Amino acid sequence: MILFDAHTHIDMNQFKNDREQVIQRAKNIGLIGMVTSSIGTASFRRTLGIVKKHRGFIHHSAGCGVSQLTPDEAEKIVVLTRKYSDEIVAVGEVGLDYYWVKDLQARKNQEPLFQRFIDLANELNLPIVIHSRKAEAEATELLERSFTGDVLMHCFDGPPEVAKRVADNGWCITLPSNFGKYRNRRAAASIVPLGQILLETDGPYLSPTPDRNEPANTLYGAETLSKLLDLPVDDIGDATTRNALRFYRLQ
Repeated sequence: MILFDAHTHIDMNQFKNDREQVIQRAKNIGLIGMVTSSIGTASFRRTLGIVKKHRGFIHHSAGCGVSQLTPDEAEKIVVLTRKYSDEIVAVGEVGLDYYWVKDLQARKNQEPLFQRFIDLANELNLPIVIHSRKAEAEATELLERSFTGDVLMHCFDGPPEVAKRVADNGWCITLPSNFGKYRNRRAAASIVPLGQILLETDGPYLSPTPDRNEPANTLYGAETLSKLLDLPVDDIGDATTRNALRFYRLQ
């Protein structure tokens, strides 16, 4: 079986002391690659070094910490993304966060920053990876109005009616390793065609075990999806890996 972790954060401090062992465990379990999302300027620069060391196995999606993003930080990320666009497979994670951001005006203030990254993805002809925590419908609305490229709804947890819109738009979703615990994610896995589903860990977060999450745990997501769709786990691994390679335009 082959697997691909479509969204993780391998540059984070939680992996600082054993990053190479984490990467080797991922390979041992059957991963043929992973996409790691930087979430700011410092994270961006760390990720460049990690990708250089593991070229062909680790790939870089350039994003931000959505709930804490400032206009100044957004512009710095845009500049770096343009500079290193040949080394980046997607813009994101970017988007809207209504989980941590409760104030209505602060939520509204996220929209022009999100639009800045939508415009950047259009400009660079790159796919876009969306963070839309508790704002799935609002993010979908903005994307439908102003983006025509490939969209990946990272850690999708929207209601079934939004999952249907995502499916009809031909967009992809990622399911995290512990998605079986979440009603909306299980529903989305049944609504969105398998050809539009990718697996992710979002490591070090959303672990299916009591320990820190890591790319090797992509296997847990494959096993859960296998049971849900009543398909062999090898077929799930193969399909979701092909989907990831196609979405990120990887050979």
